[in-house]
Amino acid sequence: MRAHLQLLSFVLPFLATACSAPAPAHTPVQPSAAQQPTIVVPETVINKTGPEELEHRFQQASVLLLREEFDAAAAEFETLAKIDPAADTAGPSLYNAGMAYAGKGDLKKAAERFRASAKLNPQAPTAKIAWVRVSRMSAYLEQWDELELVAEELLRRNDLSVLERIEALGAKALSLVERGRVDDAYNVIIVARNEIEDRQLGQAGTPPLELAQVAFALGEIRKAKSEKILFAPMPKDFGAALEDRCTGLLDAQAAFTEAMRSVDAHWSAMAGYRVGQLYQNLHRDVMKVPAPTKTSTLRSRQLWEGSMRLRYRVLLEKGLKMMEGTVALGERTGESSLWVTRAREAKTELENALAMEKEALSKLPFTEEELKQALEELKAKKPKP
Repeated sequence: MRAHLQLLSFVLPFLATACSAPAPAHTPVQPSAAQQPTIVVPETVINKTGPEELEHRFQQASVLLLREEFDAAAAEFETLAKIDPAADTAGPSLYNAGMAYAGKGDLKKAAERFRASAKLNPQAPTAKIAWVRVSRMSAYLEQWDELELVAEELLRRNDLSVLERIEALGAKALSLVERGRVDDAYNVIIVARNEIEDRQLGQAGTPPLELAQVAFALGEIRKAKSEKILFAPMPKDFGAALEDRCTGLLDAQAAFTEAMRSVDAHWSAMAGYRVGQLYQNLHRDVMKVPAPTKTSTLRSRQLWEGSMRLRYRVLLEKGLKMMEGTVALGERTGESSLWVTRAREAKTELENALAMEKEALSKLPFTEEELKQALEELKAKKPKP
């Protein structure tokens, strides 16, 4: 533009001269272009992204999303949200960007976009479901501090359905128990379970997904409480302590199994791993039981060791079965979360532990029949310190 203006500063004087009377013989010298005053004209920006254009591009990006072209859809929705954050399409673009990232499996970015869309327009029709999605993804990503904040955000709303409120309570309870606040988590779970029982939800057929988090959180609470029962040093009443620990294990397993009934691959993987871990941890703890003081001879110590290994080997077998099932679930459904990875690692650990148990038993000077007889004797009387 400035170059054109400078050119005009040369041309206009000559045009004026050509259209007037002949110049006198001694025409004054015109100043150079550099000496001419410069006229600055503001640049005119042609806006091609007005409301109609934004709406058109939003519709095109939505088609990409429906076609599951997630990379392209995410990129376009991100662009639309940035062009004009105050436009009507900004909030929906952020929400749909979250959907695209979720489709790609990028839960972290998906949660960020859902959260941004809800904060941009809290009254939007998608705001509530955006917070619900952030809640689920925070649980999947094990962001326990964030999960409590999102659960509180949801529970402050007055437009939640019964199932949405129950799910939010489950989210809050899970966030608490995973950070060691077991009693606080239990108080929240009581409220959620009362609502479930009052309405007889999930009693017939496949339970709604919204109930899975409540069941899993209850399993975590029961697991935490039961695993406080340890066997080293030897408790005064070993039999009673072991029975309490096993009862707690079965109660926790029942809750985790209820979470699996929702038929959600992620919750099933989480619950499956936890059940396997219940048995793995019980085996670890019970094998720390010290031998009775009366096992003073080498033979009696070997008999004690062999009977304990034979008796509690079944815990490793049960744990391994659950880990195998969880790994198979991941392969069958494509679930690739950390819980499946943990199950795969635990499966290897349990396989190695079982191999070590069998090797240790093979080195003892007893047959399995002799060890089984020793077990019967153990059942007849409680081990004493």
